[in-house]
Amino acid sequence: MLEKYDRAKLLDEVWTDAVTVVAPRYQLSDVGLQKLCRRLQIPTPPRGYWTRLKAGKPVAPRPKLREYIGHPMHLFRTPAPPVPPTPLPLDERLAVLLASERDPANHIVVPDHIRHWHPLVVAAQQSLKKPVIDQRDMPSTRRPALSISVSPAQQARALKIADVLLKAFEARGYPVTQGQHDVNICMLGRLYHLRLFEACTKAAYVPTAKQLADQAKGAWSYWPKSHYVPTGRLQVLINEGYAGKVMDSDRLPVEAQLNKLLEQMATTAVESLVNAERQAVIDAKRQQLREAALERKRLQDSERQRLGQLETDAHNWRRAQAIREYLDALEQTLDARGSVVDQQAFIQWGRAKAAWLDPLLHEVVDILDEEIKVPF
Repeated sequence: MLEKYDRAKLLDEVWTDAVTVVAPRYQLSDVGLQKLCRRLQIPTPPRGYWTRLKAGKPVAPRPKLREYIGHPMHLFRTPAPPVPPTPLPLDERLAVLLASERDPANHIVVPDHIRHWHPLVVAAQQSLKKPVIDQRDMPSTRRPALSISVSPAQQARALKIADVLLKAFEARGYPVTQGQHDVNICMLGRLYHLRLFEACTKAAYVPTAKQLADQAKGAWSYWPKSHYVPTGRLQVLINEGYAGKVMDSDRLPVEAQLNKLLEQMATTAVESLVNAERQAVIDAKRQQLREAALERKRLQDSERQRLGQLETDAHNWRRAQAIREYLDALEQTLDARGSVVDQQAFIQWGRAKAAWLDPLLHEVVDILDEEIKVPF
């Protein structure tokens, strides 16, 4: 939301204090404030005004603020540019991994010839002999082999890249295993899967000479309007590109970017680890607050129970006192009539019940204390 300048306030400020004092209030320099006042059509003190005022000499009177006739947008304050967030310090574990990948001694090189293939790459080679044909008519490995979906012209290259990558993972201490569906790489306790993919472009389908000849003879024929054409550009994906992705470009082939791929994986793995650690701290604090709240709740429930028992005891004590007072009055009335002897058993029974009700007399036992279960 745009903030509008208060012209009357600014006029009062520039005629009360020097420009050097007023300018910082608007995050401007002295020259910038002068330009702002001209844009807002606010007169400023002439040169030498403050020197003459300090010396006690007569100065120009403060002018009145005239009606603004400039561009309406000049009345609004330009919002300050957003302050970029302070970048978080690089995690020490990630810094070590990145430094290792950027060390020339650890540069991953794809050789021209491979003598001993990785067992999982051998399995992928066998799978490509009887491939699955995907919707782009591209041969792909059958699960659970290493996921490779490239044209026959790129298969040898893709297999070499996969072989070098899997060996590089293992050399760095990242176990490589065959999962139920994909080849998994375990980095910092997180599982990632590898996929090699060749991009395609969609082009108009060009019928073969045989198809055209059959059509010319009147034979039934059909061909699609378009088809996919392999581009020859490989992509190496980690978790479908969400944890790392490199691809052939006009400047660099995939083979020159394999260390970059591992850097991306390391970044994702450390971020996941940091997030898990941060969440563990949050969960521990939440659990601590929960346990404290539960303990407080137990104390509260205990206090409520004690208070309830106190109220019950007080109520029963008042009942016992009321019965005793009634029996005393009854006894006096009967004594005056001379018939107290006839009601003496009732009076004794009543006093016994009052004693049973009285919480101050805990030793009193009565039939009312019994829990009687009548058998069927």
